[in-house]
Amino acid sequence: MSGCRGNAACTKCGATMETYVDWKPHDIVEGECLECGFSFYTVERQMDLEEVNERRACYDLEPIGKLRDQTQEG
Repeated sequence: MSGCRGNAACTKCGATMETYVDWKPHDIVEGECLECGFSFYTVERQMDLEEVNERRACYDLEPIGKLRDQTQEG
């Protein structure tokens, strides 16, 4: 296991909440307050081509015709 469990002050009510942080395969954070119910977590999702091109336009990048294959070799 590469991550770490810990405690932090809840940003909503100030109670102690349990947290978890990991860095494999990418940064992941989560926490939950068992006093007020506040929770947060990293969500992994896939942007579609239209969304990628909208984001590229924000950086003055040319649109692309298709998404790159996500298969990485070793």
